[in-house]
Amino acid sequence: MTKTIKNILYLLRIRQYYKNVLIFVGLFFSQTFFETEYYFPLIIGFILLCLTSSINYIINDIIDVENDKEHKEKLYKKPLASGELSITFAIVLIFGLIICIILSLIFIIPDLSFILLLIAILVTGQLYSNLLKNYAFIDILLLSTGYLWRTLAGCFIIHQSISTWLLLSIFEVALFLVIAKRKGDLLAFESQEQAIKHKKVYNVYNLRMLDNFHNLIAASIFITYSLYIFDKFTPFSEFTDYIIVISIPIMIYILMRYMYLTTEEPEIARNTEKAFLDKGIIIAGLLMGLILFYSFYKSYFIGLFT
Repeated sequence: MTKTIKNILYLLRIRQYYKNVLIFVGLFFSQTFFETEYYFPLIIGFILLCLTSSINYIINDIIDVENDKEHKEKLYKKPLASGELSITFAIVLIFGLIICIILSLIFIIPDLSFILLLIAILVTGQLYSNLLKNYAFIDILLLSTGYLWRTLAGCFIIHQSISTWLLLSIFEVALFLVIAKRKGDLLAFESQEQAIKHKKVYNVYNLRMLDNFHNLIAASIFITYSLYIFDKFTPFSEFTDYIIVISIPIMIYILMRYMYLTTEEPEIARNTEKAFLDKGIIIAGLLMGLILFYSFYKSYFIGLFT
């Protein structure tokens, strides 16, 4: 029984659910964090994003089951390819997830924009997996749009907007992570031929090219995030307003630390969630979070004590 549950969790790709936390970005950056009426719909929205992501993953596993059988590396986390779960079970599970999503959209979040974004996540995922994953440059751009859909989903649920500079920053961070994964794949395989067998797109990508892309996107993140901060908080009327500026070098440190980790340990690039266990990234992330929280909600706390 325990093994079956473990295989179902692998099939659902629970370990990838962290990406859907982006649905809460709009809550924080629209400065409505203390508007508790938004919490319930956002939590439901998060669950629906997770279920939608799982549908994409299961469909991909069904389509790729024969190819996955040839990759020993994938068998451990591919219960359909290993035969631990049947394709029939996977199809039934998909229909179960679809029913849960439809019922939730009808009775809990009947928001057309959110529904369209769930469809966009499904369509984008299937376009990538079944058509565009073999086209260099298009593949990383398409994968990165999924992060935008998740962020916008949260904004539409609570009917709040965030800066286009912030949205662009999120898209660039997504590009940064996807490029790192491509680098990790190339570093993990012993030869270019093995990498190409894993993904055909590696007949175009090479480490030097991806390093250039990585440097370009890292610089773009720095510029875009800085523009967002200065656009959001200027003019600085008090000394304490300048505290937000400290988040910029911290953000640069996180980028540099991640680039270092993914170069030294390619497995981190291939499984981004492992980077969250790095002490340097944890400490810098917490410090940056505190600075952002103070800067965005300073007036709220001042109001409590005056």
